[in-house]
Amino acid sequence: MSRGIFMLLTTIIVGCSGTKTMREIPLSDSQYYVSCPPHVFYCYRKSELICHSGYRVLTVARWEDNPEMIIECQ
Repeated sequence: MSRGIFMLLTTIIVGCSGTKTMREIPLSDSQYYVSCPPHVFYCYRKSELICHSGYRVLTVARWEDNPEMIIECQ
């Protein structure tokens, strides 16, 4: 239940500031860029497939055509 609430709040609260795109942000070895058109909820499914042992959402950008996330595997 709390995971569902977290996903809902994450999709509602979107802070986009600065001029860098998400692809320009340097990532560590355990961080991944996830692109998920047409809807941001597909990002969460892709993240589960990438990180089998769990993940943490670092950044969410909910663009009209191409939502994006940066996640960190645990």
